[in-house]
Amino acid sequence: MGADTFIAFFGLRCSVANSEIDAVENNEDQRIVVAHRARLQTYFGRLTDGEDYFLFIGTRLGVFGLENDEYDAFDMKSLQEVERETRRKLAEAGLAGEPQLHLQFEAQY
Repeated sequence: MGADTFIAFFGLRCSVANSEIDAVENNEDQRIVVAHRARLQTYFGRLTDGEDYFLFIGTRLGVFGLENDEYDAFDMKSLQEVERETRRKLAEAGLAGEPQLHLQFEAQY
């Protein structure tokens, strides 16, 4: 049994259709393939059972919870570097969209 998780991620948040779940889980989804080729990180999950799945593409800042990271801190210079590098890599990968800071709760179910 797991524990609740809180994800901090800078980049894109994509919806994942039920028909895409297997490809995403097997890292065969085209978004994941081009993201990894551009040295971007990904995170796949959903809020809780029955909710829609999501896929983050960009830079993982942290995954927090009892079974994950407990704490982290970033100064503004490092956050600006994360933003700059993530934007560059997303463009290199051809992934469209405006990257944002995503703070996502993921409940254990």
